[in-house]
Amino acid sequence: MMRIDEDALSLHLEVALASSPRSLLDDLGNVDRHRRNLAVSAIARELVERLRCFDIQFVDQPPSVPAQPTLLLDMGPMG
Repeated sequence: MMRIDEDALSLHLEVALASSPRSLLDDLGNVDRHRRNLAVSAIARELVERLRCFDIQFVDQPPSVPAQPTLLLDMGPMG
C-alpha cells in the first residue's frame, strides 16, 4: 500500500483547520450536542476538500510480509 507523506498531510490538515471559520471551531465546544455534531461534520467536509489534491489508491495485492512473521529466521531444515 502506498504511504502518504506525513509532513504534507499534516500541513494540509493544519491549513484546513486554520482556514475554517472561527464560528465553526467555536461550535466544537458548544454545550448543544446538535451544534457540536454539525460542527464536526462541517470540519470533516473541510478536511475532505483539502485532501482532494492527494491521489489515494488502495491496490489489492497480497502482502509482501507474512501476516505473522516468526521471531526466528528460517535457517532451513535442521539436521
